[in-house]
Amino acid sequence: MRNTADRAVCSFALALTLVISTSATRAAEFTAKDLAAEEGKFAAYSVKNGMRDAFVEYFADNSVILRPDPVEGRPYMRARTNPPIVLDWKSQITVLSASRDIGMSTGPSIVTSKTDPAEPPSYGQFFSIWQKQQSGEWRVLIDHGISHGDSPAPDTPLYALDLVPGPGTAIPGDDAETRFAKRTQEAGAGKAYAEAIGDHTRLLRDETKPFDGAAAIQAYVRTINGKWSWETLKKGASQAGDFIYVLGSYIWQPATGAAQKGYYMRVWVREGKGGVARWTLAGEILTPRPPPKT
Repeated sequence: MRNTADRAVCSFALALTLVISTSATRAAEFTAKDLAAEEGKFAAYSVKNGMRDAFVEYFADNSVILRPDPVEGRPYMRARTNPPIVLDWKSQITVLSASRDIGMSTGPSIVTSKTDPAEPPSYGQFFSIWQKQQSGEWRVLIDHGISHGDSPAPDTPLYALDLVPGPGTAIPGDDAETRFAKRTQEAGAGKAYAEAIGDHTRLLRDETKPFDGAAAIQAYVRTINGKWSWETLKKGASQAGDFIYVLGSYIWQPATGAAQKGYYMRVWVREGKGGVARWTLAGEILTPRPPPKT
């Protein structure tokens, strides 16, 4: 009787431990919506304490920003003072790896003047890669943004994508970027983007509102003439291998006129069902370098 009772008690204790452990794990799971909340904290810090102080606080030690060339984020911002503006923003799209160690966040931003209340606000879009630090905190790894002047983009609800582990096979992440670069050379940008994008892909271009979704992006790329070449400068991946980020430079040679040079950021995500997986372009931001001074 004692052994039977002991086994029953042990079984109950084990089951209770598993329930508590599972509940605690689920409660502790970081989601794509949580990443949007972290972005919100970052923005609130900027509004309260200033853009420079917020970037120093929320950038990772190894962060990179484009000004316009890639520079180390925290040292660059530490060397500056808070500008006389209020910079605010929020996430519209977030994507989080299944390993919950890296993610993408993008959405609208607004700049207002602290010195001239009558000055109209300026609108834009940000594009950030976030990474979980060894301390457990989330910090911005790579950040860039574009402006589209005095006209705001549509205010859409948050789309938060949590990638899930899966047994499906897929083209390796590095090959996704390599294949895309090769396709733009061989088949043109329109074909390359059509093969890579999904329903929630976002493309950002300077002085232009976001291109969201397959239909808008395909309409945009049909207007592009010329040849593209891409060079990877920095890349990384999630522990789950389902999230790849790339920072690189590009050269665009239009059908007529001088070549344009600039930088881009891309995020590739691996999605799939039923054992079949595919690499999809989740987001991209592309901005030209200013022309050389004469």
